[in-house]
Amino acid sequence: MKTPKLSRRSFLKTSALTMAGVALASCAAPVPPAAAPTTAPAATAEQKAESKPTPTVIPTPAGFSTTGDKGNIDVVYWADSNQSFKTVVDKFTEETGIGVTYEVAPAGYLTWQQFMTTRLASGDTTTDAFHCDDFQAAIYGQAGWLEPLEPTIQKYSIDLADWPQTLIKDVSSWKGKLYRLPWGNDTEIFFYRTDYFKEAGVEPPKTWEELVEVAKKLTKDDRYGIALSGSKTGELGNEIQHWTNQAGGAINRLDDPGSKEAIVFYKELFSKHKVAPASVPQEDYSTVFQGWLGDKYAMWWCWDGFFGAMRTNKDFWKSQVSAFLPPMGPKNAQTVTGCWGWAISAYSEKKELAEQWVGFTARPEIMKLQILRGRVPARMSLWSDPEVQDQAPSAPFLEALAKAGPDSVKARPVTPSIQEIYDAAEQNIHSYLTDQVNVETAIDNAMKKIKPILDRDMGS
Repeated sequence: MKTPKLSRRSFLKTSALTMAGVALASCAAPVPPAAAPTTAPAATAEQKAESKPTPTVIPTPAGFSTTGDKGNIDVVYWADSNQSFKTVVDKFTEETGIGVTYEVAPAGYLTWQQFMTTRLASGDTTTDAFHCDDFQAAIYGQAGWLEPLEPTIQKYSIDLADWPQTLIKDVSSWKGKLYRLPWGNDTEIFFYRTDYFKEAGVEPPKTWEELVEVAKKLTKDDRYGIALSGSKTGELGNEIQHWTNQAGGAINRLDDPGSKEAIVFYKELFSKHKVAPASVPQEDYSTVFQGWLGDKYAMWWCWDGFFGAMRTNKDFWKSQVSAFLPPMGPKNAQTVTGCWGWAISAYSEKKELAEQWVGFTARPEIMKLQILRGRVPARMSLWSDPEVQDQAPSAPFLEALAKAGPDSVKARPVTPSIQEIYDAAEQNIHSYLTDQVNVETAIDNAMKKIKPILDRDMGS
């Protein structure tokens, strides 16, 4: 067993993985958000009890193994809700003769981070390849726990031009080395209820100003024009990022004038315009999704993976949800993108077999199998495939974003200490959202913590 380059204690100190940002995953939920509770939260004056049935949680599988005569690899993948991953594994073993032990990753994001951090920090040789998120690529790559993939890309003639370049360069690489190959694509799109829009006689908004006006017309009785997830458990960090980005700022540049403008606008949506509930600072993806299924919201800017979960909920789905391109903010009309992908552990004793896994899963016909669980493949050439568009309902909207130009999507900023940046931003902006401090104080306090982190990460 190799000696790890960093101790677990020193790593956790710098990455703060055990802190509150549990929803930093790039997608809404790796298993389409069936992780939402089967029982809706107790109703409040702001949140009337939903009359519609809630989705059924699908039990987490126990994993499985295949047997080959040319060795075996251990693969860690997020819980496969409908055995679609078994199709991929069976094909791999049949074609290569390599057996696969499928370990089911913990469903909770924080638990997942702790699971992989503990294993890699100890130099454990159990894992050969694992499904890696945006932030793990930088954190683990910097720590020396991942194998650079350039030799694999060359060996298997993988054409990286078929991937969105922001996913390759911005969130799968660190310091010029590629540590992960994106397998799925997760992009925030603007969901909307077509029936509510028709009823109100409105069209999808094209600017922030129009967004407010349209949302006001859609807000009535116990329904709100827009859903917002302001809980300081990672969701708020994602919200901060996509709104500040459209104003020319970013979660790691909260002192940019555009960031301040966006944060004030975000708060005013629920505090001034009343087009979102006053409970926004407590809302996470789970509670918002429950509200969405209960007809509580008319718009929601969130990860496209929720689309599949909406469509597979038969009690809810009546083809009444579509999506539109994000409205223009003060600086741009971009949305946020991210992904999960395959990484190879630097401590694997079967790297050549793991390379075969990465090369195999990168092939278009294999990557396309993700549509069996409603997920969009990472390769752009697959987004126009009729079967992909039919089985992965957000694919047409990702294709529309791609046609809008490479500047229509942008990855979240990533450093090896991104967790600390999210925590600092969330804690302080949440204080502003809940009227504890003014916006200037919130931004100043956040940047006092963020700037030293950036100096440490970017200067090293």
